Amino acid sequence: MVHQIKSGLLNRQGNAVTNLERTLPTPQSELVSETLKDPYNFDFLTLGKEFSERDLHQSLLTHIRDFLMELGVGFAFVGSEHHLEVGIRIFT
Repeated sequence: MVHQIKSGLLNRQGNAVTNLERTLPTPQSELVSETLKDPYNFDFLTLGKEFSERDLHQSLLTHIRDFLMELGVGFAFVGSEHHLEVGIRIFT
């Protein structure tokens, strides 16, 4: 499966149904709404226009691991693709 970030985000951007106007005062609800509409910027990954989901996943993991290693002692990258048990449900 090949992805194009910009076109997918542009089609979905701002279409989410929210209750921000009912739960927050006007200045805050507008700020949160605008913040949530900002598209992801993956330019630092240098993947090109078309790429696979696996390419995106691997590139993000590499950058996260490298960043945590630069932080030094006290931070660790345990790995990826670990399952999480919540009650009787298992998420992978």
